[in-house]
Amino acid sequence: MRLTDDWGVYGITVNCLAPGWFQTAQTAAMYENREWVEYLRDRIPLKRPGTPADLDGAVVFLASESSGYITGRTLLVDGGISTGATRAAAGRRSED
Repeated sequence: MRLTDDWGVYGITVNCLAPGWFQTAQTAAMYENREWVEYLRDRIPLKRPGTPADLDGAVVFLASESSGYITGRTLLVDGGISTGATRAAAGRRSED
């Protein structure tokens, strides 16, 4: 059973915050590749990776009464990259 069904009867909402490309310890090696960073910036409509502060408003909203009737949703905080095609590696794609 979905968590929204399990917890909704208690008035508890269940949502997911989905960050896009943020520079973290987990992605540090990728950010060392200048070509990849430029490729990434080109693919993100806002032309930059996210910063921790970019998550603040979404977290506050989902924790507030203002989102009290929102449940079972994934909120993308990704600078718009999910609106277009992307790949995780820089450089040309090989045509098979």
